[in-house]
Amino acid sequence: MEKNQNIRKGTIFMLTSSLFFALMQMSVKFTGGRIPVFEQVFFRNLITLILCGFLVKKNGERFFGTKESRPWLFLRSILGYLGVVAYFYCINHMPTADATILQKSSPIFVMIFALFFLKESLTKTKLAVLILSFIGAMFVVRPEFNSRVFPALVGLGSAAFAGGAYTTLSYVNKMEKTNTIIFFFSLVSSLLSLPLMLSNFVMPTAMEFFVLLSIGIFAGLAQITLTLGYKYAPASEVSIYTYGTIVFAAIFGYFLFQDKISPMTMIGILLIFGAQYYSFYHNRKLARIKKQYN
Repeated sequence: MEKNQNIRKGTIFMLTSSLFFALMQMSVKFTGGRIPVFEQVFFRNLITLILCGFLVKKNGERFFGTKESRPWLFLRSILGYLGVVAYFYCINHMPTADATILQKSSPIFVMIFALFFLKESLTKTKLAVLILSFIGAMFVVRPEFNSRVFPALVGLGSAAFAGGAYTTLSYVNKMEKTNTIIFFFSLVSSLLSLPLMLSNFVMPTAMEFFVLLSIGIFAGLAQITLTLGYKYAPASEVSIYTYGTIVFAAIFGYFLFQDKISPMTMIGILLIFGAQYYSFYHNRKLARIKKQYN
């Protein structure tokens, strides 16, 4: 009974996280008409930097990690930063659902990087998921060599950088606490964005300033609820609910920005979602079998 309650809590937190991520995307898109990308990225990381800095101090953890982990923290931060910049550019120049599903194709690159750098095996299931996800991404990108394809390729780039960041994260997670990793990432991202922001700074209106702050607030709340979701339930049970961001983003994009989902994009969403659901179902089945024999 308690296990079912925990899974229910985990599911609620994961869906709440998806909602906050979608709200963050709407905030990015709302300010994207006038506010440069690096200004958006700076505010996105500033709130998280303050929040995680407080938690690191409160828990007596390390701000900058150990000498051994620092190169990996830098690598994870640089890859994550490039992923966020590319993602924000993509949100500002594409329909929201398209940008979201391209960014959600990052598991493709996680599998590839894990295969080459972490020496993980490529099973038949992983290969099937990889192929289906790639085909789905191509339906969303629809390479026609026009002005639309560049933001789509940037969106795929954001997924590649995110995949590299997640692969590095799986390694550095064994060495450092979560708050330290997030603080380090937010600090590096803020420092990299600051000079680029100041070189092309646009003074926001009162409303734009409020929305810029909301980018960081929603991102922070999304990270917190995501962490709580994985705390209450195993990833194999609840990770699929992160795809709720696609649904929320599509709904918000349609009503707030008149974004339309083309049939090709819908096919791509279904292929990627279907591939990831198959992976989720397969992992959950393996986890249950493993538990029976332990």
